[in-house]
Amino acid sequence: MIGLGKWRFIVNTRFHSGEAFLVVGEKDGEYDIRVEIPGRRPDFRFGSLREEGNTITGSAQHSLLQGKSIPFSATFEDGTASGFLDVPIVGMIKFSGGERVG
Repeated sequence: MIGLGKWRFIVNTRFHSGEAFLVVGEKDGEYDIRVEIPGRRPDFRFGSLREEGNTITGSAQHSLLQGKSIPFSATFEDGTASGFLDVPIVGMIKFSGGERVG
């Protein structure tokens, strides 16, 4: 499994500017991914995750966007991480320069 750990990013969207964390874990042989934002409770649930080389792709769901699929990708390379969530209404949330912090 690739990318296991906690990754720190700086993101800038109209809903949040500042730190955000992508936590990549393993549960029962499958990826277990969550987003953490200090002072907030993001409600992303990740699924259909697959590993392709050094990239995890899949989709997410959010309680405010019932039934909408949110494309997700994260690439791990040379100790850094980058990727995106393409959230309906909000748009593409890109993250890059992620550093492992846990």
